[in-house]
Amino acid sequence: MKVLYLVHQFYPEYYTGTEKFVLNMAMMMQMLGHKVKVVTYSFYGDSFYDRSDGSILIKEFLYKGIPVVALRHKEIPGDLGYGLQNKDMAEAAESLISNEKPDIVHVGHSMRVGEFVKVVRSFGIPYIATLTDFWLLCPKAVLFTSEGDLCAGAENGDACRKLCPEIPGELVVQRIKSARGVLFDAKRVVSPSRFVSSMFRREIRDLNVGIVNHGMSYGKIKKNKKVYKKQDRLTFFYGGSFNHHKGVHVLIDAFKRVTADGVSLKVYGSGTDQLYVDAIKDVAKDDKRIEFCSVFSENQIGDILANVDVVIVPSLWYENYPLVLHESLACNVPVIASNVGGMAEKIKNGINGFTFQLGKSGHLKETLEMLINNPEILNVLKNNIKNYIIPTVEQEAYVYEKEYKSIYANQQRNS
Repeated sequence: MKVLYLVHQFYPEYYTGTEKFVLNMAMMMQMLGHKVKVVTYSFYGDSFYDRSDGSILIKEFLYKGIPVVALRHKEIPGDLGYGLQNKDMAEAAESLISNEKPDIVHVGHSMRVGEFVKVVRSFGIPYIATLTDFWLLCPKAVLFTSEGDLCAGAENGDACRKLCPEIPGELVVQRIKSARGVLFDAKRVVSPSRFVSSMFRREIRDLNVGIVNHGMSYGKIKKNKKVYKKQDRLTFFYGGSFNHHKGVHVLIDAFKRVTADGVSLKVYGSGTDQLYVDAIKDVAKDDKRIEFCSVFSENQIGDILANVDVVIVPSLWYENYPLVLHESLACNVPVIASNVGGMAEKIKNGINGFTFQLGKSGHLKETLEMLINNPEILNVLKNNIKNYIIPTVEQEAYVYEKEYKSIYANQQRNS
């Protein structure tokens, strides 16, 4: 089969969870003998691209052996992150899909590539949609109101109009209609998280959303074998992007309020909001226990987690299936996470970690101090984590390949 993956952004420019999922599936399908290609949006300078189609710049390249087509508007439209339709992209999308003639399309994320989904639908090409966040429900993807509060759902657009008034009302109506079309025309809709599945089914009651957990590349995983005793010093870890909704400022505030000297916090990652990045670094600069580290590669995660004691996931949004959380559990490292969404789905108090009240640095500080004063608690958590099974990338790919083959066979019978 020829499988085409659509995703809003991709390696090497972007390298967070959704991109990793698409890369993993493309690489696995290629290994299984299928032809694959990734189509994505990018934000490189004009000189990066080697051709154009109308108002769209295009670049084809290989990333880890995977063919990639990166596209960008010559003049980036203001509603690029909100809308599912973009007429300027239509001609390039139709040309590319006509030339590629994929047997099946897998939509990893429809932001910025919604016009490709529209063309795929018009051509009658079957596709699967994986829901890695809430973008098809929420123009902001993270279910945040304009006041920075967590939103309970779009409520058929009523909540969007009320709580995010800067988004044009007509756009809200249009994207809800378009999103329903994308979801109901898909041959399969899946999510790696039961929480996200439930959020979509609550908003769109007649939608069927299956569960396919993301898999782990266990070749890069190393088990943390530390055993703790009273008075042991602890190293806490954060790894991810530096964005407000990731809650790094909550973690730093909580850690600064911890009075113990024999502890440290390692903060790995980067961010595109330079004002936010500068702000969190400024707050942390007078605390020598806090160390900002570089972005780590996937190959480094095992070595890094083998040398820390607790991973913190302080996100202010629901999260779907935070990969660093699952990587931590795979490495036998306990996790402290916010008590909502996909985090609370996986982390159980006193079993494999602890949760704290969303955005409450005081509660997080108390949890940190409990472990600092009683590090032997980690032994109990680590013993429990050994029984926690995370699927492999191979298992995840097997499920998707089975779906691809079933959908393709049905398509052939009906054509």
